[in-house]
Amino acid sequence: MKEEANVPVDDLPVWAVMLSALLGSGATAPITAWLLRRFDRRERTITREELDAALADSATIRDLQSKLDRDYERLESSERDRRHLRLDVLRLDLFAHTRSRTQHERQLEAGKEYIDLGGNGYGHARYEALKTDYVRRETACDWEYQQ
Repeated sequence: MKEEANVPVDDLPVWAVMLSALLGSGATAPITAWLLRRFDRRERTITREELDAALADSATIRDLQSKLDRDYERLESSERDRRHLRLDVLRLDLFAHTRSRTQHERQLEAGKEYIDLGGNGYGHARYEALKTDYVRRETACDWEYQQ
């Protein structure tokens, strides 16, 4: 019969006992798996610059950007056209023959908006004339307009 080597526990260092308990308990598998997941995640992480460069090279993103640019130009053109039309409508309001106090006040509002939108020239002169006439009528309490 073989003689077994019995090592008294008192002679083993504490760290050796802890290490053998840890290895024997089966706790190394979850710890190892966790460490491997962490290392794998670090390798797959990309920086913001890398992501921006990848997106800039994407055909889909370039196509989308060109469509957005085209739509933005259309919107700008539409806004310019709308502004010109609004100035035309305000001009029509300003130069209409004044027939009542209410219309006179609407013309003053149209004149103010006309100037705020950048209108000038004859429209500005007409607005100033309407303001002067309104002040005169208000002072004289003369709200009779010729039909």
